[in-house]
Amino acid sequence: MKLGLISNPGSERNKRGLAAVDEAVEGASDVLHVHLENVAALPAVLSDFARREVAVLGIASGDGTVQATLTTLFEDRPFETPPPLALLPRGMTNLIAGDVGLPARPARALGRLLRCLREGDLERHLEARSILRVDNLAEAPPQWGMYFGAAGMARVTHYCYDRVHSRGVKHQWATAATLFGLLLSQLFGRGPEEVFRGSELAVGFDNAAADTRRRVFVLVTTLHRLILGTRPFWNLGQGPLRYSAIADPAQGLLRHAYALLYGGGERRLPPETYESRSCHRLELGTDEEIILDGQFFMPRPGEPLILTAPETARFVAI
Repeated sequence: MKLGLISNPGSERNKRGLAAVDEAVEGASDVLHVHLENVAALPAVLSDFARREVAVLGIASGDGTVQATLTTLFEDRPFETPPPLALLPRGMTNLIAGDVGLPARPARALGRLLRCLREGDLERHLEARSILRVDNLAEAPPQWGMYFGAAGMARVTHYCYDRVHSRGVKHQWATAATLFGLLLSQLFGRGPEEVFRGSELAVGFDNAAADTRRRVFVLVTTLHRLILGTRPFWNLGQGPLRYSAIADPAQGLLRHAYALLYGGGERRLPPETYESRSCHRLELGTDEEIILDGQFFMPRPGEPLILTAPETARFVAI
């Protein structure tokens, strides 16, 4: 069984540590390793892997490269059946790999992966996740990924990139520090108003009539856990899309923070402020920027974004 490994030299942890990935697979005849200098080369790389009968696709990069790979796999269909994905967390935040990925150290992670492949012991280490599809993006074909954010989610991400990463705080701790700092600043009346500005969004579930109201945050994901193991979703049914939102004005954020992030299946949260549920299809009307796996997109003017999860991918979790 062959491993096709894609490493993005521009990913945060690869900028100084790509040699560790190279060394981990050096001399392995059953590994095809490609340094992806430009994401535009992904379709050709994946088509070549398919021709050479790659059985597992490894990605040593961050969420953005994973998102681009998922889009290519499910839009271009280079493989008849997409192979299992083995994710090495080599980016800035690595939310996807944090849920279904390999250990952070390349030598250990790739060593265990190759042993599983060579011993035929891969199947019991696979976990399935539904994959988000987002339609009606401006100047972009349908995109696939695993976590979607609208309203304040996109603005907080910009703020994190501009104000926190630039000060040397990296990875998931940067996102946690951003959210905690913004929350405290807002509570004491010194938070940046633009970040916590509510947005009017029309949200419709499973072909029902849309509910239009002002919301501060909107999150849709197919992951089981997010940053630092948080689970900001509840009231889950059978639908693969996990939707959560906070209304504007956001009341009691500090008081309800723990229940919001780490509570159980049912949470005693004020329903007029905090909403969460699962669904199969979601329509979201907005004219503001959205975020998908750390990548920013604009909606097509005059049309609602359509979120579905029509496909499932298998991930190696060892």
